[in-house]
Amino acid sequence: MHTLTKASPLFAIQNFFWIAMDWLYPPSCAACGKKGERLCTSCQQQIIPIDHQQACPLCDLPAVGHLCPDCQSQKPSFDLLRSYGVYEGALRQSIHELKYENDLALADTLCHLLISLYKQQNWTIDLICPVPLSPQRLRERGYNQSALLAQLLAWAVSTPFNNKALIRIRETRSQVGLNAEQRRINVKNAFAARSKIVQHKAILLVDDIATTSATLSACAEALKAAGAEKVYALTLARTVHLDSS
Repeated sequence: MHTLTKASPLFAIQNFFWIAMDWLYPPSCAACGKKGERLCTSCQQQIIPIDHQQACPLCDLPAVGHLCPDCQSQKPSFDLLRSYGVYEGALRQSIHELKYENDLALADTLCHLLISLYKQQNWTIDLICPVPLSPQRLRERGYNQSALLAQLLAWAVSTPFNNKALIRIRETRSQVGLNAEQRRINVKNAFAARSKIVQHKAILLVDDIATTSATLSACAEALKAAGAEKVYALTLARTVHLDSS
């Protein structure tokens, strides 16, 4: 099994690439528009980190201090979920820019939040994989922001990455506007995992946002059905209430 080791040279190479691009094409802050930084220091300081000691110990729902009602009524399939910060303000705007505005350099910026979060966990991970998009949505967007984040994290912590271990096997409607139960139904049996890749492994799932964690749970269910021993999940952000994410 892989534990935290020195970062892969590929992580440094891509970081240098984006530094060079910033020099050639000076960026603006994704949250406030200030020139010179992708996410300025002031906006970074406004991000509200989740206090994991005061969150749901299973799904990391902020400020509940105990197992949340959703986890009590229907335990998710993943073993643990941890998110870096609350989905609002500068963090929300940055994720939006990465996800919908083709600001791919923000993946390099935001992945450092995931790296910090990962290093706080006492997890032993064999394989990192992203929550997959459907083929149609991937064609429309041109990239999977979760895959970008997962690949960078994998390079940073020198752990194998696989973009094909988990696939989406049917189209689902957008989760926007759905309540928790509707979200669970919407993604039920929407994913499948490849046993040859995940069997007997501890898997780390990476996504940008957790709202009800229904998608992450459906992914974890597919991974465990294919023989994964453990499934952990990391996201940049966690919503406090259902919203338009």
